[in-house]
Amino acid sequence: MAEKFDYLESQQDADELIEEFGQTGAIRRIVIIPPANPWEEAEEVITDHPVTLAILPMDEKRIDGSLILTGDRQALMSLQGLSITPAVGDVLIFNGAFSGDSYVGGEAWTIRKLDTLAPAGVTVMYDAVVRR
Repeated sequence: MAEKFDYLESQQDADELIEEFGQTGAIRRIVIIPPANPWEEAEEVITDHPVTLAILPMDEKRIDGSLILTGDRQALMSLQGLSITPAVGDVLIFNGAFSGDSYVGGEAWTIRKLDTLAPAGVTVMYDAVVRR
């Protein structure tokens, strides 16, 4: 009988490669807290969630002119230490650094397309198309 493929080991390999060749970035989420009374202003809460990622140029073969455009980049995100699940529309920030709980500096790109690499139901990493 053939030996079962170890997807958890693949996840660890992906994490190690992204850690070695990538950087620490942030997924910035903004939540609007409605006011207690209609005459009060809503509160905006910004949370930067650390993510280890590798930013790559987009492979020209993937550029289709509608969903993926020239100038888009590929972001490979590790699961290691990630406290949230990325989503289309999230802001991904990189080339900066954390100062306390906030990510400062860097470039802000929006996740336009998101694929979860999860063979056999085991999430190995996230593969995103990001755009300015």
